[in-house]
Amino acid sequence: MFSFLAFRDWIHQTVLFKFLLSWCHFIFTTNHHFIFTTNHQFFFTTNHDSILPNEIITDILLRLPTKSLLKCMCVSKSWHQLISSLDFVNTHLKLNKHHIVLFPGIFENIRFCSLPPLFNKQQLTQELFHMDPPCSPPFFVGSVNGLICLFNRRRDTYIWNPNIRKSKKLFKSSWGTSCYTKYGFGYDDSRDDYKALFIDHCGNSYNGEFSNTRVVVNIYSSRTDSWTILHDQLKGIFLLNYSGKFINGEIYWAASTGIHDYNVRNIISFDVANETWGSLELPICREEVFNIKVGVVESELSVLYTCKPGTTSDVWILKDRKVNVSWMKRFTIEYPQYAILYGFDSPIFTFSIYLRQSDDDDILLLIPGKIMIFDGSTKKFKHTAIVKECNTAEIYGESIVNPLTISCKSSA
Repeated sequence: MFSFLAFRDWIHQTVLFKFLLSWCHFIFTTNHHFIFTTNHQFFFTTNHDSILPNEIITDILLRLPTKSLLKCMCVSKSWHQLISSLDFVNTHLKLNKHHIVLFPGIFENIRFCSLPPLFNKQQLTQELFHMDPPCSPPFFVGSVNGLICLFNRRRDTYIWNPNIRKSKKLFKSSWGTSCYTKYGFGYDDSRDDYKALFIDHCGNSYNGEFSNTRVVVNIYSSRTDSWTILHDQLKGIFLLNYSGKFINGEIYWAASTGIHDYNVRNIISFDVANETWGSLELPICREEVFNIKVGVVESELSVLYTCKPGTTSDVWILKDRKVNVSWMKRFTIEYPQYAILYGFDSPIFTFSIYLRQSDDDDILLLIPGKIMIFDGSTKKFKHTAIVKECNTAEIYGESIVNPLTISCKSSA
């Protein structure tokens, strides 16, 4: 099906880039003169005075991809200051729509791939690339606004932007005293505050049973560059999936009533701005046995109900949380009879679904160690690809947000 929006964006980018090419020899100051080529490479030429207004230069730079902006920062001090400014970074974050897929490893470093090859089974194995995180092995907490939160076995915690190759090591906290630690990473846009959350379920073990279970919540705030430790929260609630899903200001986990109870009872949310907890009922509450997963479809909270014996899954999305909790069944995907979803039975794993905007509108399902493609019209399985030793993949939006400058901001 023809997409007018995609065509419009393509026309806009093409015209804008041709405009940049036609004016490139006027853009730079007397000290620097710079020319773009069609593949975003550049070189210096003779000196000229700039006659292009700064507003137009800024508008052009805002529409360049992240990697091109990093090159532009090397052109002059004025460009470096402009691109590094908070207003520019935040505006570019809203305009930039380039996404890749992260594959957090179980024992290895993080791998990544652009989205298009994932829809082609033959290209996928040739398109995976390795990242070089600041700690090894990295345990993935979450990502937001181009920043990735991760930690290692020593509980060293980092906020990292792989695009600009900068990371911030957080001060040590007391989290990790339990083998049942759950975590999440989110963003409070009202205060421009990034928060990392670590929840420890602690208790005394006797003959495999836990008694006197207590919950300790550790919250890191980038705005104050400090940790807050809270006790006596989430009594009688056990979070199931290790990494919470951050969606529209809240972090979500599937939850049960005890450490040894893996039946999903409801969904627990953490409001990043207010630091308050909430609870959501499941879309379906029946006596039948379902395999239930919490995940995300595009930018919506979703629940995946896999019916026994596991040949179909109903995809439900949360339509409106702030006014009234409203679930809607989006579609049902159909697996082949021989498909066995090893390792995906446990609710500790989450999923992500990406809907391809193209003629066939294919559905991309990301689950631990596996990528599955479904036909957009019939919702039937098309093909799959294995990504060995990989947790659930994440859709990641690139940015130029510097983790070294997000701490200790002055109050608005």
